[in-house]
Amino acid sequence: MKTKTIFNMKRLARKMSQIFKGKDNGPLEVEANKARNRIKNDEIGLKLLYDGEQAIVDIIAVHGLNGHREKSWTALNGVAWLQSILPKDLPNSRIFTWGYETPASDVAFDVPVFQTVSEKLVQDLNDMREATVTVSRPIIFIAHSQGGTIVKSAILYSEQGKNGENGASTDLHDIAKSTHGNIFMGTPELDSRLSGLKSYISLIENSNQNQNQEFKEAQWILYILEKYSSISDRFKNYFAYERSPSKTSNQETQMASFQRLSPHIIIDRTHEEMVKYKSSTDDAYVKVKDVLLDMSSNIEGRQYKLNN
Repeated sequence: MKTKTIFNMKRLARKMSQIFKGKDNGPLEVEANKARNRIKNDEIGLKLLYDGEQAIVDIIAVHGLNGHREKSWTALNGVAWLQSILPKDLPNSRIFTWGYETPASDVAFDVPVFQTVSEKLVQDLNDMREATVTVSRPIIFIAHSQGGTIVKSAILYSEQGKNGENGASTDLHDIAKSTHGNIFMGTPELDSRLSGLKSYISLIENSNQNQNQEFKEAQWILYILEKYSSISDRFKNYFAYERSPSKTSNQETQMASFQRLSPHIIIDRTHEEMVKYKSSTDDAYVKVKDVLLDMSSNIEGRQYKLNN
């Protein structure tokens, strides 16, 4: 293991897998084990995949921990559905994918690393929308796994820009104000399972480990999940849950008892494969497409203002 931060992120991933997936070796831990494979600088940030001539909505895809802004959304047959399939069903859209690298260092960060990543997402979107004179265009986020927590954090950070709080520029508030909907793919919702995370934080809080990076990230995740729930009704939120075909009926019953606070869809795929679609007739793609069509159906004419 090269760095203390990666080590802590692996331990945190294991803990989050226990809480959200009910077992070790869950998808977060698997993704964290790929931390040695750093992505290139030219694969970080926004990449335009499609720009409709009469676009009325921006669709932003955010991958999970140690994912890739293109490969994470590409099926084994090479089909990159965000670029080759979705534009045919949503021709009046502009589609981006956004890539980021999980920071790795043996020096503790003053700010949780994913908070910094979230702020970069807001800044990148704001810069692009200012440059293209589309600052008020509605936004729909598609986020996978940890990418969902990053999106929630980004929206919260942008919301702080309304009053210039915590260093957030007032012009950054346009991102939160323009957010119309979110599809969270394999991202936890705030529910009873968070008691496990709270117990973990309480256990570490009074120990000599309460200043390490793992503890900071765990605190950050809990804060984001709780804080976002207080403003989530301002947006159209859909949660997609993976269901591996190999699951037993008992496991499916347990999964069905989980987070049903928001509209949801079930994807019969593994965690990693739930965002990769091989064709326009792929059952999983059809479900996601239908959600996007529903979200975009009432965009025109809507006033994008957050409640005071």
